[in-house]
Amino acid sequence: MQSSINRDGFLPPDPDELVAEGEPPFADAATATAREKADHDLDLLQHEVRLLRARIGILREDAETALRAQANLIDASAHVQLGNYPWAKLALATGAAFIAATIVRSLPFGVLLAGFAGHPSETRRW
Repeated sequence: MQSSINRDGFLPPDPDELVAEGEPPFADAATATAREKADHDLDLLQHEVRLLRARIGILREDAETALRAQANLIDASAHVQLGNYPWAKLALATGAAFIAATIVRSLPFGVLLAGFAGHPSETRRW
């Protein structure tokens, strides 16, 4: 029977204390195979992808909420400026501008110049 005390009079160190984390406990211990390492890496990547998808989902929800809030603000501002039917009033103003532009285009160019011809001569007299 062998003694557990070495020749210096000390107890031998515990083998578990000599093994660093991730190292095999003894030289002939099997290390993780390439397949196991690849599976572990794949699991880590899949976890990261799930986290990123969750973050993207949160960002999408935040963006949708911000857009809805901005649309509500614009709608409220239009109601304050133009009354109860802001879009009808804007459509009426656009239609009136279109009709006025059509009338001005249909006038002969000479008539328009005749209307403005007197203005430069009046400004020279001053």
